[in-house]
Amino acid sequence: MHSCAGSYDERYAGPIGDFWRSGFTALPPAARVLDIASGNGPLPRLLLSLAERPDLSCDAVDLAELAPPWLESLAASQRDRVRFHSTCPAEHLPFADASFDLVVSQWGLEYSDLSRAVPELLRVLKPGGAVRLLLHHQQALPVVLAADEIAHLEWLLQPGGFMQACADMLAPMALAASAEGRARLQRDAQANAWRERFNVLQNQLQSRVDLGQCPDVLVEVRQSASQLLALAAQSGEATARQRWQILLTGLEDASFRLHELRSHSLDEAAARALASSLAASGPYTLEPLRDRDAIMGWALSLTRLP
Repeated sequence: MHSCAGSYDERYAGPIGDFWRSGFTALPPAARVLDIASGNGPLPRLLLSLAERPDLSCDAVDLAELAPPWLESLAASQRDRVRFHSTCPAEHLPFADASFDLVVSQWGLEYSDLSRAVPELLRVLKPGGAVRLLLHHQQALPVVLAADEIAHLEWLLQPGGFMQACADMLAPMALAASAEGRARLQRDAQANAWRERFNVLQNQLQSRVDLGQCPDVLVEVRQSASQLLALAAQSGEATARQRWQILLTGLEDASFRLHELRSHSLDEAAARALASSLAASGPYTLEPLRDRDAIMGWALSLTRLP
């Protein structure tokens, strides 16, 4: 649902939830909300959970194919209040001028071409409408932790690194499932070298876990590696190698996303430049949003002049 699953459920709590709830509850009757870069729809879901505002509706857009799994669990009357629009860029919104009372985006708008997305946002916003954005802050906790996780991923994925060592162990583990295979392995110098290398890297991984600020990915990969080796012994090398490839692709994708997160985070100058591009439409506030003494993002709010 969002990037902080270890700290928040789908409905949020604390300052982030307060930021969104205050924006939703202040809307006029039968207001219409647009969520840009919605992903799996945490903001529409939060909106629908507000029992005091059953009159609100929401359109949600994203470049991805949207199919939030939570949507089907709702009653039809609830589902009808939210409309998801897949493969829809922020720079080209499929809505008429002045369609929305509130435009929101959580850690999403900053990934777009702001020189085109901001005018589109303002085009579909009603006079007197509001904008609320939660943007990546360069010093935010998720951005800072991303640097640590990127370093762990680079260590795992490097040539000759832990992921390669895991792959090298799949064939020996498949052989070890039989007495004949174990006898062959005792005479296999290459397999013994692979095992020793894997054990060395496991010790290095544990050291990184002990010292790292954000070691979750290391713990998860270590567990996955153990499962892969067991799978090779049970089902053979080919099956385990297919699963290894899925894990490898997932780690490469995670590395890409984290690099994107860091490259699109905003320092104060960039955040104020974005706020200034909206300022001609009305007064705004821009401040770091903090939770438990940690910065979580830039909170940008604007009310458009009537």
